[in-house]
Amino acid sequence: MQQGSRASETDSGTGKADFEVCARDKKVRVRLAVARDPATPPAVFEAMAADSSRTVRRALAGRSDAPDGLLRALARHPDLKTRQILVENPACPSTVLMILVEDPHWSVRWSLPDHPAADVEVNHAICRSTDEDLRRLLAERRGLDDETEAVLAGDSSPHVRAGLVAHTDDPETLAILLADADPKVRVGATQNPLTTIDQHRLLANDKSAAVRSAAVQSGKLPHDELQRLARDPSVNVRWWLATWPTTPETVLRILAEDPHPDVATQAQARFRPTVAAARCRSS
Repeated sequence: MQQGSRASETDSGTGKADFEVCARDKKVRVRLAVARDPATPPAVFEAMAADSSRTVRRALAGRSDAPDGLLRALARHPDLKTRQILVENPACPSTVLMILVEDPHWSVRWSLPDHPAADVEVNHAICRSTDEDLRRLLAERRGLDDETEAVLAGDSSPHVRAGLVAHTDDPETLAILLADADPKVRVGATQNPLTTIDQHRLLANDKSAAVRSAAVQSGKLPHDELQRLARDPSVNVRWWLATWPTTPETVLRILAEDPHPDVATQAQARFRPTVAAARCRSS
């Protein structure tokens, strides 16, 4: 801030007074200099929370040393960009993040689960949110505390539970949601790297064709399950099996004779390059 040496004397009453005067200056560039100056005393920031310039407020929202009172005021400011900068500030405390859980704009809310200061209390506030997508984004994070996982496992939205089962690192939560009544959740279980071979077998025998198709796409099924699925009553399951890059040749041979032309054609298209390659190797 271009205010001479006295403005830098933050430990003196005169230095603070200079900052306070500049913070009320009519010129935006002067107030902006105060907002950006690393020597500006915290007490001066508090008075600037209602600054008429969005440029000044946005500069304040991004400061790593801004006092909590200022950040709480900015969290309720109608200017969207101010709140977006605030939620992107890694120094924004959890008490302010909890205010932003109810922010009117999705771009602010959806940034919360990844914030470095999002603690257990913030997670619990997100669990209470009416924003289904926000709860799903939280459910897709690994390393959640036990209470948060338990609440999300009982969430009313199958999309939230599906996000949790696909990403949880807790085998107990995975086992519980593996038996969820909604097939979308069981599909999510096929995507979790912790899902065991025995659990993949269960999913491959699921009553839902969507779940069986997802089990095929996991690439984790043993050969005997793939051979059985080659005769699955669902065309979609057999089609996915015919198109999936890890399906072995022995299974493709079965699918190449499938009664449904889409399945047979796909399997034959996959099978021919395999045969041609084998002939090239033998010649």
